[in-house]
Amino acid sequence: MLAASPTTLPLFLALSACAGPNPPAGPPPLSSDVRGLFDAVTDEQNLIWIYKRTMASYSAQAPALGALLAEHQAHLAQLRAMIVEPPGRTIPGTVTRKPAVPGTAASAIAQLRAAEQSATTAQLRRLARSAAPLAQLYASIAASESTHVSALTALTARSPG
Repeated sequence: MLAASPTTLPLFLALSACAGPNPPAGPPPLSSDVRGLFDAVTDEQNLIWIYKRTMASYSAQAPALGALLAEHQAHLAQLRAMIVEPPGRTIPGTVTRKPAVPGTAASAIAQLRAAEQSATTAQLRRLARSAAPLAQLYASIAASESTHVSALTALTARSPG
């Protein structure tokens, strides 16, 4: 039988009341910065998918679109590098939006332009509520995506149909 001294019993009771990890409750919720990073990763993956599908459907546009695709792949790498994978969670790895590629090159490029504009807006929304290092990255990506809108506008003017 174990006997507790009058000084160790209060210490034992105090320590046993400490709240520690609660495995049945699951992992803690993700911070807003991590959720924003996960969303940004998913958005970049979606853009990459749209670019690849458009390039496969309209190979004549591949040289012009290839440079923009490469920038999105670099953005994705930068975003993933910022994530320390939380316990019980994985970095998103799937495409969530898979729109059909339009029937003409001009329409497909217009679709890319709209996706880039939407991505720019999403990055700017994230920027406003993020910590400084993430805000800088989001601003850089938004600026890049904004230049893609301009490049795609010029490409649309040159595309048949």
